[in-house]
Amino acid sequence: MRILALYISREFLRLMGFLVLGFVALYSIFDFIEKVDNFQEAGVPTSAMLSFFILQIPEITALMVPVAVLMSTVLTLGMMGKRNEIVAIKSSGISVFRFTLPILLLSLCMTLSVALLNETVIPHTKAKTNYIWDVLVEKHPGQLMHKEKFWLKGQNSIYRVGFYDPESQSLSDVVYYRFDKEFNLSMRVDARRARFLGGRWIFFSGLYQERLEGGGYKATVFEEKDVDLPERPGDFTRLSKPSEEMSLAELIRYVKKIEEEGYDSRRYRVDMQGKVSFPFVCLIMALVGIPLSLMKEKGQSLALGVVLGLGVALLYWVSFSYVRSIFGYSGVLPPFVAAWLPNGLFGLLGLGLFTTIRQ
Repeated sequence: MRILALYISREFLRLMGFLVLGFVALYSIFDFIEKVDNFQEAGVPTSAMLSFFILQIPEITALMVPVAVLMSTVLTLGMMGKRNEIVAIKSSGISVFRFTLPILLLSLCMTLSVALLNETVIPHTKAKTNYIWDVLVEKHPGQLMHKEKFWLKGQNSIYRVGFYDPESQSLSDVVYYRFDKEFNLSMRVDARRARFLGGRWIFFSGLYQERLEGGGYKATVFEEKDVDLPERPGDFTRLSKPSEEMSLAELIRYVKKIEEEGYDSRRYRVDMQGKVSFPFVCLIMALVGIPLSLMKEKGQSLALGVVLGLGVALLYWVSFSYVRSIFGYSGVLPPFVAAWLPNGLFGLLGLGLFTTIRQ
């Protein structure tokens, strides 16, 4: 049995490696053809353009691995069926679940690999590709670099910011409100600009108002004023950072932070659940691929299995994106349900098909 497991594992991994490389290469080529004109029209240096497509590889790989798992499963078992190896295995009294267990275990390893890639590499590469595309190609500040017209709840304070630039760590058209324990306004600072210098916030061209002990406020016009604030530039940067540029651990911390500040975290909770649920599609695709490849024992359904497999993969991507964006972000479904519903449905489909296989 060990020899059979090693044989199936070797065939599966060989096809898996070939398909991942092929899918990533094809995706990159078509993406290059589609976007190369944009880079040329924007006058982006060749080095930046090459960096963009190279940095996309980890993300593309994570997207293509589940498809490769499905196709590798169908092709491995389908070719074994053509060589009458499936019939011989069953004649030896080995069940379908037993001889396909190596594929399921390897698919689980692929699930862990995709999860690790999403947690460690992709957030960093995605931030860089977003910068190249949004800033260098599209010539407008994307969410990566700037945030416009927003409110931020700080420690016993509220900020109203017209524009934030993380690169220079500066705020424009900013109003700062500080409150006491009874939520009475104790200080207000209106300024055209504020910048974080030497570990402190310096406000420029504004009006400083402070509450007096006997009541009323004292107002002072200033050109430059040092104001001691507990918030740091990172607090403003995180507000504009998209979830795709955060690891799961960072996203969990961010969701907790914005909920404590009273902001709606539904969209981020959906994305957080999606980061957990998506890698498991590798195992689900293997579970679906096994019955598709064994509809007929002698490999006569190999071509049909490949076509159906591609259709299942496409249907999953559409449903995963649609349910999350339409039903999850809008609040029709709870974040957990919106992120895990496609996995549940396709997992049940795989189990249902598995029960139809003649053992």
